[in-house]
Amino acid sequence: MPALHNRLSRRHLLGAAAAATSSLILPSLARAETTMARIMKDGVVRVGIANEKPYGFVDTEGKVKGAIPDVIAAALAPHGVKELKAEVVEFNALIPGINADRFDIIGAGMYIRPARCEAILFTNPVTRTGAGFAALKGNPKGVKSIAEVAAHTDAIVGTQNGAAQVEELAKAGVPSDRVVLFANATEALAGLKAGRCDVIYFPALELNELLKTDNDPSVERVDGFKQIMDANGEPNYGYAGLGLRKADTDLKEALDAELATLLSSGKLLEIISHYGYGKGELPDGVKTAEQLCKA
Repeated sequence: MPALHNRLSRRHLLGAAAAATSSLILPSLARAETTMARIMKDGVVRVGIANEKPYGFVDTEGKVKGAIPDVIAAALAPHGVKELKAEVVEFNALIPGINADRFDIIGAGMYIRPARCEAILFTNPVTRTGAGFAALKGNPKGVKSIAEVAAHTDAIVGTQNGAAQVEELAKAGVPSDRVVLFANATEALAGLKAGRCDVIYFPALELNELLKTDNDPSVERVDGFKQIMDANGEPNYGYAGLGLRKADTDLKEALDAELATLLSSGKLLEIISHYGYGKGELPDGVKTAEQLCKA
């Protein structure tokens, strides 16, 4: 009997060890599935947006719309993706959100910036955009560039917290105590009307959509706005890409290939033109995410 008991005990221990090993292996296998593999299998991709027109927003019927989600849908359709699910967060929460696995792709027209490249992976550019000012009618402070705001000792500018424009204002020498940060463009416009700032600084397309929707004659785009220039004296455009988690290199590879096809075929312009973009907002097809991350 002792020998039988020992054999049973050993068998029990071996069975327990095998079960424990399986419990370790199975989650590891589950974790090994890439985002690309999962969205191809499920046919669904989760897209993080900041509910901003024309980039990415939810319409009155609850459907995700916008230039960037439409591009994502076109790029992933050849890979079996049929559905986009939107996760709406504030712009400043998009990078923490994707890294917390709340969504798979940032679809919000986010500029590719070196500081952001430290936290997430970007696809090659989807669009390029200039910027602009909006002011109360007549532009009371008379400023037409962020350099003029910096030189004007009492001019106050508003923009969106976490946006590329915050960095641009700082580089231009605008003191932080003359920069008012808002959660989004709608709040910034309300702040402008309330006298909290003299101009608001946003990407041109976003300003166009904002003022068209608001339809208030007391506010206007500032004519003659001077774009920031780069070291070569050329307009320093913002290049927007799709944001991904660092580990999702296979998803980046697939998206980069499809984006290049959409650009060369003319389909990219066809998609984004529905949201007010023109040929001037197409990426040049030369600058890569890797180059922009080092800029």
